[in-house]
Amino acid sequence: MDIADTVERLTLAGYAIHENFISFMREFRGLEIQPALAAGPNFMNDEPYWVSPNRGVRYLDEALLLESVFGENHNPVGWWLSSSHVFMGASGRVRAYLDGLVWELGETPYEALEFAVRPTRPLVCAWSSPGRRPWPKQP
Repeated sequence: MDIADTVERLTLAGYAIHENFISFMREFRGLEIQPALAAGPNFMNDEPYWVSPNRGVRYLDEALLLESVFGENHNPVGWWLSSSHVFMGASGRVRAYLDGLVWELGETPYEALEFAVRPTRPLVCAWSSPGRRPWPKQP
């Protein structure tokens, strides 16, 4: 799939596009994947995983926050649970950001995609903004 328009839009918005992102987008851009399993071990998952990076032009500030917290460049993948914004780090690790919370979705984009539609492990809050309680609460 040709993603030149997506790469151009995101680059103009200030993103530094990485190869893991390009590879994943060539295969999956435009997909809306409904959950196959609605109940994860510690959360409900009744929303689709959207692979739609173009909306990410509005969320560069979140990508920059992720870079400052996790030490790697992030590109927008789409959105998921509660309309959280999904980003992929240059390492391939995928995280979702929502209202001061960051969730780890997977070490690779494929693991994250599988988790988003079939959550068989707990959702992990990897970071929360100062004063914000992590959710879900970790044991």
